[in-house]
Parts: sequence; C-alpha cells; structure tokens
Amino acid sequence: MKTGIALGGGGAKGLAHIGVIKVLEEHGIFPQLVSGTSIGALIGALYLLRGDIHAVETYALGFENSNLYPYLAPRPSSSGLISEKRIQTFLKDIFGDSRFEDLPLPFFCPATDIRRGREVIFARGSLQQAVRASISIPVIFKPVRWHQCYLVDGGLINPVPVDVLKRNDSNFTIAVNVITQRPLRPRRKNKANAKEKLLLARLDDFFSRRLISGRPDEEPNLIESFLATLEIMQEKLIAARLQNDAPDAVIHVDTQDFKLFEFYRPAAIIRRGEQTARREIKTILGRWQQRQAQEKNRG
Repeated sequence: MKTGIALGGGGAKGLAHIGVIKVLEEHGIFPQLVSGTSIGALIGALYLLRGDIHAVETYALGFENSNLYPYLAPRPSSSGLISEKRIQTFLKDIFGDSRFEDLPLPFFCPATDIRRGREVIFARGSLQQAVRASISIPVIFKPVRWHQCYLVDGGLINPVPVDVLKRNDSNFTIAVNVITQRPLRPRRKNKANAKEKLLLARLDDFFSRRLISGRPDEEPNLIESFLATLEIMQEKLIAARLQNDAPDAVIHVDTQDFKLFEFYRPAAIIRRGEQTARREIKTILGRWQQRQAQEKNRG
C-alpha cells in the first residue's frame, strides 16, 4: 500500500511538519510518496534527501543559533524584498546539485505561474530550482524565471497538495495543514533580547514595524496587511481543496501564536507539530490499518 503525505505552506510555521512526521514514523507510518508546497516543499525535499527526519530536525534546530539572518536579510528591489542571490546561496548550501531523480521516493512540488495563472508541478530536475520557486512568496521574494514562465509560491493555487498524490496512486493520503490565521494584534514597542537581535527577529522587526508602518497600537502596515490577507485567502482555499480532494486523514496544526518568519523558534514549532500529531495518531493509525487490510484483501 502506498501512503502519501502532503505538506502545506506557512513559512516558519511549516517547521511543525517535522514534528508530525516524527510521530507518524514512531507509529510505523512511513510515506512512499511526498508532496510539499512552499516550506512544505523545503521540508519534504530535505526529508527525502537526508533520509532521516531526526537529521532534518537537527538541521532546523540550528536555526535558533546559526546565522540564518544574512540569507533572509531585507534587500528591497523592484521585484522583491529579499536578496535573490542570498536565497540561491541558502538553497545551494542545502541541496547542492541534487535532483528529484536522486531521491529514494517520488516527490512533487507545486509552484504558480503568475503570467498564465496556472499550477506547475515539479517532479524531476533540480531540487534547488523547484524549492526556490515553491517558496517564493510574492512581494517578499523575486519570482523565479523558468523557461518562459515566472513562478511564485505554490500555495497561491495548491497550499496543501493532496491531489497530486492521488493522481500518482497514493492509497492512503495524509494532509498536514499549518495555516492558521494569526490575528492582527496591535504592535507594541518591545525591545528584542540579545538573542533575538542576532536572529530573525530583526527581519520580523523590519516587516512588522519599519516598513511603511504607522505609530504603534495603530493600523497594520503594508506587509502585515499583505501577509494577513494571504493567510486568509489560503485558509479558505485549503478548506475548499480539502473538501474537493478529501484526504484520508488531515492534521491541522494550530499555529496562530507563531509568525511567518519566526524561524528562530524551531523547537517550539516542531513541538507543536508533535503535540498535534500525538492527539490525532490513534484515529489516523486506525484508518491506516483499516485501509491496509482492505488493500490486502483486494490483492
């Protein structure tokens, strides 16, 4: 029986995927097909490439103390707020010249062609290029040129890519959704501690307080409004797509107390994924075992 897992987008919130996969593996559920959008593409590709979710966890926990900030340092241009070259360097350091064909299992990675308004599914070729396209949140990252297309975040069309797994013969499909709309609360002038100043809090501070912002405790600034709007749209799109392409199991991770760029909180986000999966694992395991029995009887 082929088990597929679809990992949704959500910025730093997607680190929760690591915790979910850990719990599934602890209970003997190992995917044979993986799809991922945006941060889900990054986690999914890294998981398959390294072949060990604990190795991925170790890597992600390094975000708390490593100098990740330079890769995501704001460098505004006419097509994006973050340096294209630095993102390329970041992904090159992770994936090198690895290709989909090097992975032990099938992997599918959606991106969005913004000129034609259509979905592009990567399933072969450069992992670095595919993941870069899938994570490219409009306005934040520069679109990726691919043939005659310009590609951005796959979450604009397919935020939790369940359908591609079904089309590729997944018998049991698990969807992991980490998009929970984060309320736009009034901003306060809190001083970041020394640790946060060295980490991505500086990036969050740029987006939350410095970029076209008004006075604290007033209306959200341009980027806050854009990202909140994007999350609202994706939340509604996820609900519709999961209804139309219903997976066998859905794990909804409540992430409303985490921000899009809070990569400096990996342990807490991964733990949230674990906690959620542990609450759901009995139901998921029951359905999975039942499907296994059905497939065995058919065979």
